[in-house]
Amino acid sequence: YLQYVSKSRLRFSYLSKISALTSIKFPLLEQYRQTYNPANPQCRCHPHHATIIEPRNDCFHRSETLFISFAGGALLVGGFTFTEWKSTFTKFDLQADTLFLTDPAQSFYLQDSTYSWQGLKYYRSLIQKYSKLYKRVIVIGASMGASMVCMCSDLATLSIAFNPILDPSLAPSVFYYKTRQSYPKTIILKQVQTNIDKIISENQQSILHVHWSQKSPGDIVQLKLIPNQNVIYFTDVDKCSKRKGVYFWLHNCNTHGLPQDLKRRGILTQILQHHLNALA
Repeated sequence: YLQYVSKSRLRFSYLSKISALTSIKFPLLEQYRQTYNPANPQCRCHPHHATIIEPRNDCFHRSETLFISFAGGALLVGGFTFTEWKSTFTKFDLQADTLFLTDPAQSFYLQDSTYSWQGLKYYRSLIQKYSKLYKRVIVIGASMGASMVCMCSDLATLSIAFNPILDPSLAPSVFYYKTRQSYPKTIILKQVQTNIDKIISENQQSILHVHWSQKSPGDIVQLKLIPNQNVIYFTDVDKCSKRKGVYFWLHNCNTHGLPQDLKRRGILTQILQHHLNALA
C-alpha cells in the first residue's frame, strides 16, 4: 500500500498524514524538509533540497536579506507544498535568499529530522545562526507554519504569521494526536508569550505581525489565548508599516485560509510590502 501511495499524485499528502499519526519517518518527505534558493544564480555553496541545510559562514554570494518560509499543514489539502510563498516573494523588489521549510511529520515543527522531538530547539537555533549571517531575516507562515513563526519571532528581524495555532488541542484534527501526546498543550503558547514579552519589554528591533480571521470561530479561540494583545481592525494597507513591536490584525474573513482570501481580494502583496517597508 505504501509503495502505491508513494507513486500517486497525492503521495506527499498521504505520507504526511501517515507520518503525523504514527511518527514514521519517510525519506521521500525528509529530502524536501528544506529547500534553499540563493538570489545569486552563481551560488553553489548549499544543496538545493536536503533534510538539513547548514548555514555557511564562507558563502560570499550571500544577500543581505533572507526570507524563511514555514509551510503550513498538508493534512487537509490535496498536496504538499515544498516552496510555500515562493510566488509571493517574487513580487517584491528586494534581492533576497530564500529558505523554504516543511514539516513532514505535521507536528507544528516540534518534531525534528531525527524524530526525537527537538524541533523547537533546532529551528530556534537555525534562525539564530542565520540572524548572525544576514542583515535581515524575515520569517513568514500560515496556520501550522505560523505557529513556528511566532515561536521564533524574537530571533528574526520581521515575523509575519497568519492564523497561528497556539493550542493544538483546540484544533479539531486527529492527525495532531502524536503532537498532543508528546507535548503539553501549552508548549506553543508559552514560547509565543515569552517572545511577545521579550520583544515588547526589551525594546528589541524585532517586529511581529499576526493576522487573524475575525469571523472564523476556530481562529478567534486561538487569538483569545493571548492576553492584552494590541489588536488592530484592518481597514487600510497604509497602516501596516509599523516599526518595532507586536501587532495583531483582525481581518473581515470567515475562513482559516486567510492568505488565500487576502490574495483573492488583491491586497496580500500590498500588506506584506508595507510590512517590509518598515525595515527601510
